[in-house]
Amino acid sequence: MRSAAIWFVAPGRAEVREEEVPDPEQGQVQVRCLANGICMAEVSFFTGAEPTSFPRKVGHEGIGVVTKVGPGVQGLQEGDIVDCWTWDLYQNLPAAKVHRFRVRPEDPALFLAEPVACVVNALYHYDITPGDRVLLLGAGFMGLLNVQGLAHYPLAELVAVDLKQPNLELALSYGATRAICSGTQQGRDELAALKEEPFDLVVEAAGAEGPLQAAGSFVRPGGRLAIFAWHHSPRQVDMSLWHVRGLKVLNPSPVMGTDRNIDCQARAVALLERGTFSLGALVTHRHHFTQVQEAMELAAARPPEYIKGVLTF
Repeated sequence: MRSAAIWFVAPGRAEVREEEVPDPEQGQVQVRCLANGICMAEVSFFTGAEPTSFPRKVGHEGIGVVTKVGPGVQGLQEGDIVDCWTWDLYQNLPAAKVHRFRVRPEDPALFLAEPVACVVNALYHYDITPGDRVLLLGAGFMGLLNVQGLAHYPLAELVAVDLKQPNLELALSYGATRAICSGTQQGRDELAALKEEPFDLVVEAAGAEGPLQAAGSFVRPGGRLAIFAWHHSPRQVDMSLWHVRGLKVLNPSPVMGTDRNIDCQARAVALLERGTFSLGALVTHRHHFTQVQEAMELAAARPPEYIKGVLTF
């Protein structure tokens, strides 16, 4: 079958190539992608912030429909909606590793399970106790998904910090108890005051050196600092402060998994279907996959109104 696939061919250059996709083999299903998210990981490969080799395929936040079922596959059939991965129009995947949605979403672009799975994994590692006070630094796409998840816990306080006021308004609508705009003098004054009442848990989701350097000063002695963001460059932090305060520093990378044999992706699908997580206000830009160059340039520029871009197929 003739298909199309997106390749990054050089820093700052993406192109669509035609490819031949065979029928699915034993234990595989063939999936036609419907939508796929543009993650900051892809942006970092595109810009060169994260070293990689070229040409290369990318993509890992997809949702699609099963179009063919290979020999030996049980529990899946043509027409099922499942998660998928690379930015390919058609792709063959191991049936055992795809996750089925119970109902076909009206808007597949709003049911990207993989980023939600990252937050499900992180929530486990945050080790939250009822009554915790939590500070979130960075209310971008993943930060706001963190707010949606954290707001379902019995927290005493959930404070969100960001440079963008519209993002902070979303954070409040998702359950944050307070929002601070770090781009204003008033916001900086409020942050300075917060250091006098440090938090049980601070989640750094900004991905920038400034918030990471400041994060430890907001954590109470013996508290937890979770570095949720993926930092693509070396950073300098005050290790003396971390040591003296006895901070428990967490790196809840999506590849960590948990010690409970939890399938975070399956749980993400269920939580999206239940409405616990919602991407409705977070997907701000959509591009047909043939417009990938424009989509990537916009994602790299991140204008003020940008939160999340999605490719449609």
